[in-house]
Amino acid sequence: MAANDGAFASFVQKWLAANPEQVAVGVFLAPEARLRASGFGALVHELAETAFATREPQVAAAKLAWWRQDLAADEPRHPIAKTLMADAQAAAIDPALWSALVDGALAELDAPPPADLAAAFAVLNAFYGPVAALETALAGGDPAENAAISHLWICSHLLGAAGAPGLERAPLPLDLLARHGLTRAELAGSGQRRTAVLGDLSRELAAEIERNLARASRASVGRRVRARLDLGRARRAAKGADAAAVLAGSRSDPWRSVWLAWQEARRSRPRAP
Repeated sequence: MAANDGAFASFVQKWLAANPEQVAVGVFLAPEARLRASGFGALVHELAETAFATREPQVAAAKLAWWRQDLAADEPRHPIAKTLMADAQAAAIDPALWSALVDGALAELDAPPPADLAAAFAVLNAFYGPVAALETALAGGDPAENAAISHLWICSHLLGAAGAPGLERAPLPLDLLARHGLTRAELAGSGQRRTAVLGDLSRELAAEIERNLARASRASVGRRVRARLDLGRARRAAKGADAAAVLAGSRSDPWRSVWLAWQEARRSRPRAP
């Protein structure tokens, strides 16, 4: 890292605050891989916050257009882009894929509420498809697993949205709400029907995570650790009396994160012939 160390570190800390399990993951990565994972994680976090948490679409669109230019520049200005593009492996990636990442974030700004879970995955894949492809390229994984890795990212996104304030704005499938006779506005309250909606969603996401973990054996250590934590959380929410409380709770157990990171780092090492 160069003169922007402090600025870059501040963005990495924002990412780690939202994804605390990645602190444990970083312990088991080589320094170069840890820097790449931190830079990419911080970039995805910034783009996702802009696309999904900015209330004014025009403001979000302007920020994302700036990111698109900076990631394509010969000399990026943002500390995250500077650090990433100083890495030979990141710089060797087709520039069109970095553009697709930002274009995918832009596509989320005017996405309609999904009719069902399949539609939710299709809409969110506009962003998380390029995320998965870039993560695979940076981690040296198998591109054949990109679809499964994208699904793991989307499951994590949906679980996070279901546990965050402002549930009525979360991209919950309309057929799920109709099944329980709820409107989006009514999700702002509480009650048994809201708990049932979140329980059903968690059950469906748990099945998706389990299925795609099996299909993404070469996903990055950080992605597999996050997915395994998400799987446990989704299962608890599906079985618990208060799914909302489970989903709104901490995303990570520090000791379990260390244990899972050790397991996944160990299994990712090349085996001796």
